[in-house]
Amino acid sequence: MDPKKGMEMIVKVGPHGYGHQGNPWEDKGQSMLTHIFISYDSKRVYSIQTACIQDGKLQLSDKHGGDGKMFKTVEINYPSEFLTGISGYEENDLGDYMLRSLTFQTNRRKFGPFGLEKGAHFCIQMGTKKQLFGGFHGTSNSLYLYSIGVYVMPINPLEDTELHTSTVVKKEKSSV
Repeated sequence: MDPKKGMEMIVKVGPHGYGHQGNPWEDKGQSMLTHIFISYDSKRVYSIQTACIQDGKLQLSDKHGGDGKMFKTVEINYPSEFLTGISGYEENDLGDYMLRSLTFQTNRRKFGPFGLEKGAHFCIQMGTKKQLFGGFHGTSNSLYLYSIGVYVMPINPLEDTELHTSTVVKKEKSSV
């Protein structure tokens, strides 16, 4: 039996920000996202935490980062609404590595920006017609969120696709 058969295929995108700072974390497999909790201030993003449905129950992820002066709850109306993109700004301000801001896009709305839109811009688009989001990953410590990326799930695993061949019909010249 092939050990890879039946395993879910997933693509890791990013992280954006400063992945060499802090400790790595992964919230892989959190595709049924219902909430994003974000802490920030006018200078940077401090933390992210999520809630999703797993095994029919609402599950809360670990908090990645610390506490900023502002806190926002992003409510996503799953399953009719789902995450389609994430963007933001990163900057090294005299050795202070930070995610300056984050913005979340769903198939229905945009949330953010949270933080300051200054520095190098990044953008991850996951498509708008199907639920492709498979979770977040990144780096953080007890004070700050340093980087963030996403897991993206392909629409159809290879074993579910069918090969379709098309025939080309050559039109013959009429001799009339």
